[in-house]
Amino acid sequence: MEQILAFVLGLGIGTSILVVVSVFKTVKKVQQLEKQVTDIELVISGNERGINRRVDQEIDRTDRLVGDVYSFIDSRFDKFEARITKEKQVIKG
Repeated sequence: MEQILAFVLGLGIGTSILVVVSVFKTVKKVQQLEKQVTDIELVISGNERGINRRVDQEIDRTDRLVGDVYSFIDSRFDKFEARITKEKQVIKG
């Protein structure tokens, strides 16, 4: 009877040691995974900021190009209008 009790207690102690060791390993692994997740979130956040900055730059560039096009069209139209007005004065005069 004493041998069975000693065997069961020894088995219990061995099992509890294995459980404690596996818990510590699991905690260490979870901490590593949390660090990796944090690093990945930082990289994603940086990429998102970069993409937003590039989109804003492209919007500004497009706005400038549209402004340049309107300016060019307005300039050409003003020259055309001046030419027509000048020809009318030549015809009248």
